[in-house]
Amino acid sequence: MSKSIDLIKILKNYKNEGLFEIEEKVGEWIFHITNLPVTLKIKVMQVMPNGMFMGISNYSIQNPEQASPYRSIYLCETAEDALVDALKGFLMWWQPKKYGKQTKFELDKEW
Repeated sequence: MSKSIDLIKILKNYKNEGLFEIEEKVGEWIFHITNLPVTLKIKVMQVMPNGMFMGISNYSIQNPEQASPYRSIYLCETAEDALVDALKGFLMWWQPKKYGKQTKFELDKEW
Protein backbone atom coordinates (compact mmCIF):
# COMPACT_ATOMS: atom_id res chain seq x y z
CA MET A 1 0.00 0.00 0.00
CA SER A 2 2.90 2.38 0.61
CA LYS A 3 3.30 4.46 -2.49
CA SER A 4 6.62 6.04 -1.58
CA ILE A 5 8.26 3.21 0.36
CA ASP A 6 9.46 0.01 -1.31
CA LEU A 7 8.79 -2.53 1.46
CA ILE A 8 9.98 -5.47 -0.65
CA LYS A 9 13.32 -3.72 -1.19
CA ILE A 10 13.63 -3.13 2.56
CA LEU A 11 12.86 -6.80 3.23
CA LYS A 12 15.54 -7.87 0.78
CA ASN A 13 18.12 -5.39 2.12
CA TYR A 14 17.69 -6.54 5.73
CA LYS A 15 17.08 -10.25 5.21
CA ASN A 16 20.58 -11.08 6.51
CA GLU A 17 19.75 -9.22 9.73
CA GLY A 18 16.74 -11.46 10.29
CA LEU A 19 13.96 -9.30 8.82
CA PHE A 20 11.42 -11.64 7.26
CA GLU A 21 8.10 -9.77 7.33
CA ILE A 22 6.72 -6.22 7.46
CA GLU A 23 3.16 -5.32 8.39
CA GLU A 24 1.63 -2.04 7.28
CA LYS A 25 -1.62 -0.64 8.67
CA VAL A 26 -3.99 0.05 5.77
CA GLY A 27 -6.75 1.56 7.86
CA GLU A 28 -8.76 1.47 11.06
CA TRP A 29 -12.53 1.60 11.48
CA ILE A 30 -14.91 1.97 14.44
CA PHE A 31 -18.23 0.09 14.39
CA HIS A 32 -21.25 1.23 16.40
CA ILE A 33 -23.41 -1.84 17.09
CA THR A 34 -26.72 -1.77 18.94
CA ASN A 35 -26.45 -3.16 22.50
CA LEU A 36 -22.77 -4.05 22.15
CA PRO A 37 -21.22 -3.00 25.49
CA VAL A 38 -17.78 -2.31 23.95
CA THR A 39 -16.57 -0.16 21.08
CA LEU A 40 -15.49 -2.49 18.31
CA LYS A 41 -12.55 -1.32 16.23
CA ILE A 42 -11.00 -3.24 13.36
CA LYS A 43 -7.71 -2.45 11.71
CA VAL A 44 -6.53 -3.97 8.47
CA MET A 45 -2.88 -4.83 8.03
CA GLN A 46 -1.09 -5.72 4.82
CA VAL A 47 1.57 -8.35 5.34
CA MET A 48 4.69 -8.25 3.18
CA PRO A 49 6.19 -10.04 1.30
CA ASN A 50 3.02 -11.95 0.33
CA GLY A 51 0.84 -8.82 0.10
CA MET A 52 -2.14 -10.46 1.83
CA PHE A 53 -4.41 -8.57 4.25
CA MET A 54 -5.57 -9.36 7.77
CA GLY A 55 -8.42 -7.73 9.73
CA ILE A 56 -7.78 -7.53 13.47
CA SER A 57 -10.38 -6.50 16.05
CA ASN A 58 -9.51 -4.73 19.29
CA TYR A 59 -11.59 -7.25 21.27
CA SER A 60 -11.89 -11.00 21.29
CA ILE A 61 -15.38 -12.31 22.03
CA GLN A 62 -16.61 -15.42 23.83
CA ASN A 63 -20.16 -16.51 24.48
CA PRO A 64 -21.09 -19.71 26.39
CA GLU A 65 -21.17 -21.79 23.16
CA GLN A 66 -17.44 -21.23 22.55
CA ALA A 67 -14.57 -23.19 24.05
CA SER A 68 -12.22 -20.21 23.66
CA PRO A 69 -12.50 -16.54 22.63
CA TYR A 70 -12.80 -15.72 18.93
CA ARG A 71 -10.38 -13.45 17.11
CA SER A 72 -10.03 -13.18 13.34
CA ILE A 73 -6.66 -14.46 12.10
CA TYR A 74 -7.31 -15.15 8.44
CA LEU A 75 -5.33 -13.76 5.52
CA CYS A 76 -7.41 -12.35 2.67
CA GLU A 77 -6.69 -11.16 -0.85
CA THR A 78 -8.11 -7.64 -0.40
CA ALA A 79 -8.31 -5.12 2.43
CA GLU A 80 -12.11 -5.08 2.15
CA ASP A 81 -12.29 -8.88 2.43
CA ALA A 82 -10.12 -8.73 5.55
CA LEU A 83 -12.32 -6.06 7.12
CA VAL A 84 -15.52 -7.98 6.33
CA ASP A 85 -14.01 -11.26 7.58
CA ALA A 86 -13.09 -9.76 10.95
CA LEU A 87 -16.47 -8.03 11.36
CA LYS A 88 -18.48 -11.08 10.26
CA GLY A 89 -16.51 -13.37 12.58
CA PHE A 90 -17.03 -11.10 15.58
CA LEU A 91 -20.75 -10.66 14.91
CA MET A 92 -21.22 -14.40 14.44
CA TRP A 93 -20.57 -14.77 18.19
CA TRP A 94 -22.39 -11.62 19.32
CA GLN A 95 -25.87 -12.94 20.11
CA PRO A 96 -27.35 -10.34 22.46
CA LYS A 97 -30.83 -11.87 22.73
CA LYS A 98 -29.43 -15.27 23.68
CA TYR A 99 -26.16 -14.48 25.52
CA GLY A 100 -26.01 -10.70 25.95
CA LYS A 101 -24.91 -10.55 29.59
CA GLN A 102 -23.03 -13.86 29.45
CA THR A 103 -20.73 -12.80 26.61
CA LYS A 104 -17.17 -11.93 27.56
CA PHE A 105 -15.02 -9.39 25.77
CA GLU A 106 -11.26 -9.23 26.16
CA LEU A 107 -9.49 -6.06 25.07
CA ASP A 108 -6.25 -6.61 23.19
CA LYS A 109 -3.93 -4.25 25.07
CA GLU A 110 -1.36 -4.33 22.26
CA TRP A 111 -3.89 -3.73 19.49
